[in-house]
Amino acid sequence: MESIYLVQHGKAFDEKVDPERSLTPEGINETNLVASYLAKIGVSVDVIVHSGKKRALQTAEILARHLGVKSVNAVEGLNPNDDPGLISGKLSELGDRVMIVGHLPHLSKLASLLIAGNPSIQLIKFRYSGVVKLGLINGQWVIEWYITPELIK
Repeated sequence: MESIYLVQHGKAFDEKVDPERSLTPEGINETNLVASYLAKIGVSVDVIVHSGKKRALQTAEILARHLGVKSVNAVEGLNPNDDPGLISGKLSELGDRVMIVGHLPHLSKLASLLIAGNPSIQLIKFRYSGVVKLGLINGQWVIEWYITPELIK
């Protein structure tokens, strides 16, 4: 069975404070908390992909460190306003167990496209450093679980 983990990047500084939008100390702490929990419950992925934006890269690196993932790559099609169809069409190329670190509204649209076939329906209320696990069952993507920092604090 294939699994996809959709992760909204950690909380980042406002563009006026930091034009590159690095993770805030809270964003780093919450991402470490979630990543540590994922490692403890045995989450295993082959690759972590991200948009290339600093906040997504930093989030991906924290997750990779905790999960022991060597392959962390920036890929096209994960920016906030990108068409979710771009990445959904490439999922099979990414591997069977992939973690995608991205942004809103893209992640929400991608999840809705995969689960319901319609990117305009909001099915998941994403949250900074939150992780949604989708599983492919009988050819249909389903939500297996959703972890947020609040659930494990």
